[in-house]
Amino acid sequence: MRLNASKKRSLAGKLLPGMLPLLLFVGVELIWGTTAGLLAALALGFIQLLWFWIREKRVDKFILSDVGFLVVLGGLAILFDNALLFKLKPVFIGAAILLLIGYSAFSDNNLVMLMSQRYFKGLVTGPFESWMMQQMLKVFFWLMASHTLLTLGAALWMPHAWWAAISGPGFYVLVAFMLGITWITNQQRRKKWSREEWLPLVDEEGKVLGKAPRSLVHNGQLKWLHPVVHVQVVAPDGLWLQKRPMHKKIQPGKWDTAVGGHVASDEDISIALQRETQEEIGLKADGAIPVGRYLWRSDIEKELVFVFILPYEEIITPNPEELDGGKVWTFEEIRENIGKGVFTPNFETEFIKFEQHFYKTQAQIV
Repeated sequence: MRLNASKKRSLAGKLLPGMLPLLLFVGVELIWGTTAGLLAALALGFIQLLWFWIREKRVDKFILSDVGFLVVLGGLAILFDNALLFKLKPVFIGAAILLLIGYSAFSDNNLVMLMSQRYFKGLVTGPFESWMMQQMLKVFFWLMASHTLLTLGAALWMPHAWWAAISGPGFYVLVAFMLGITWITNQQRRKKWSREEWLPLVDEEGKVLGKAPRSLVHNGQLKWLHPVVHVQVVAPDGLWLQKRPMHKKIQPGKWDTAVGGHVASDEDISIALQRETQEEIGLKADGAIPVGRYLWRSDIEKELVFVFILPYEEIITPNPEELDGGKVWTFEEIRENIGKGVFTPNFETEFIKFEQHFYKTQAQIV
């Protein structure tokens, strides 16, 4: 996950006001005590709500929830005993931490990762690393939420000794438990992923952002953008197309671009182009002509497709382990069968997009 400077400023502008009351409470409490911290935080919260209402004619929901939380806990403290404010200190701190962790774990904006980028130079922070951190943060969020609620319950209804054990050592037990779960989970994942192909992850300009296991890239949920190469073989009579094997999970038995394959994590486009062309149809791609790129989205993935045209006039013998045969289709035959379930949707989109390039190449062959 990467945000440009303007988006970072916008995000900070939305989040910081809502977090200020809790942050102020933590700071004032350390110097002047819990009661002063609570009063200062409530005063700031009400001033912020009034400011947003006067300036923008709206109620900031983030600030309102923060103030509401402070009012509830402050009311409980007054209802029970002023000394309760001292016991509620870990609850306030836990709530402030939960705001940050929860937003990072359950939104598209991983603030914890952004902070890590700022303070740990050279840290690899691609989409895969950000996702891994979010998985850890989700676990920590629920454990932290449970601990915060348990601390609140201990402050209200349990003996002081129980509260002290839960709010103090209990927190460190929680952290140790979380680290243990994370370590075990990561060990299991690494063992599984070590047997998989890893794919590069890119932005829409093709810049590599990182890499990830193929199973995650194709899980239908994350849809990280990754590069693929397509080669359209232009023959004197039309396009040579491959027939996808029936064992393929995606579009089995349909006619498709002559060559199509993923770029591996240790490859650039030119190397992947040569490898895939040789593997699938036994040709060298030295004469391939780049004609463009486009984004392709399906139910399971999102690809940045680099399209090449390869003029070829000889007989092609496809690899039987990769393809279920192939043949030349005239442009008229292709147009007549578009939308009838004969071709893959990806090929149909690509044919329409680059049709004029195919005509020009064919004219040069003839």
